[in-house]
Amino acid sequence: MTKPTLHVTIRTPRVTVVDEEVVSMRVPTKSGHVGLRPRGEPTVLAVEAGLVLLRSHGGMRYAGTAGGLLHTSGQSASLLTPLAVVGDDVDSVSRQLDELLSEPSDEMEVRRTLGRLETRIRHELVQGDDRSGPERRQT
Repeated sequence: MTKPTLHVTIRTPRVTVVDEEVVSMRVPTKSGHVGLRPRGEPTVLAVEAGLVLLRSHGGMRYAGTAGGLLHTSGQSASLLTPLAVVGDDVDSVSRQLDELLSEPSDEMEVRRTLGRLETRIRHELVQGDDRSGPERRQT
């Protein structure tokens, strides 16, 4: 009897990097690694930049991603990410990431800009909290 599988897709804005059946997958999140298997509860996860492990009947594959949003159901998982590479070993993924990140691209510039924007928004939110001290909160 064959084990049930989870249909996994990993997509960037330009290309589908992974589209395959896996027995399990593991993704990095802010609170640690999360393991997913077929027939799991539907969920949405914020995936951190790092290594995604894909275990299939044929062995392990690895995907290096810039993080993103993962939607799962009992039968499928779809990761939307700005950047991803895939390989059969960690060294291969690492080499591909090094090559990709060494070349300037519009996607990387957008990611840097979004990072700067996020930092500014956080800074403004913190300043806003400081300005709304006890004297302003009274009505």
